Amino acid sequence: MVQKLKKLESSLSMTRKLLRMGKSLDFIMAALKSVHIKDTALRLTITMSKLNQACFLLFDHIIYAHNVGLINTDKKKWSEISARFWVVSLILNLARNAYDLMNIIQEELRQRQSREAKHGQQVNGDSNHNRTTYSQDTNIVVKIIMQNKPVVLDLVKNLADLVLPLSTLGKVNASAGTQGFLGLISSAAGIATVWDSSLKLVP
Repeated sequence: MVQKLKKLESSLSMTRKLLRMGKSLDFIMAALKSVHIKDTALRLTITMSKLNQACFLLFDHIIYAHNVGLINTDKKKWSEISARFWVVSLILNLARNAYDLMNIIQEELRQRQSREAKHGQQVNGDSNHNRTTYSQDTNIVVKIIMQNKPVVLDLVKNLADLVLPLSTLGKVNASAGTQGFLGLISSAAGIATVWDSSLKLVP
């Protein structure tokens, strides 16, 4: 089973590398556009992430060319350089995800407080109130997930991806099966955004 997962991930990885040919230029153009985002946190995280993605893909093209026999180079060296840029890009993406979720949660809490104030609800220490509060908090989490699928899907994809370059750099010891499984999750998340454009996180 582990070997099958690894082979499937290897095939998906080669397919992704082929489909990403030339994408480094697209990310540079996207970075130039993102510098006009008004929100400072989003502008910095998105722009720097795009630039690092461009560098990651540029070196990834070298690795692909080596794998298909177009050139003969030090694959390990270029893999590590590419992985470093990928890690930085993913960390910036996760910082953006955390910022988005923080804003979403704060807005939802403000709305809940406004509703409670409107209905004259008062905080007390009885068990019924505690159970109600716990239920409301659970509902908030579910609501955030259901109403902000692009953010949650992007978070899952970034977390799944993060283990892969860290494993290449020797920072984590992930088995072949684990890497294959996480690669499948990342690929599925990427396919979902292509299949349904409403799931793609913007800007």
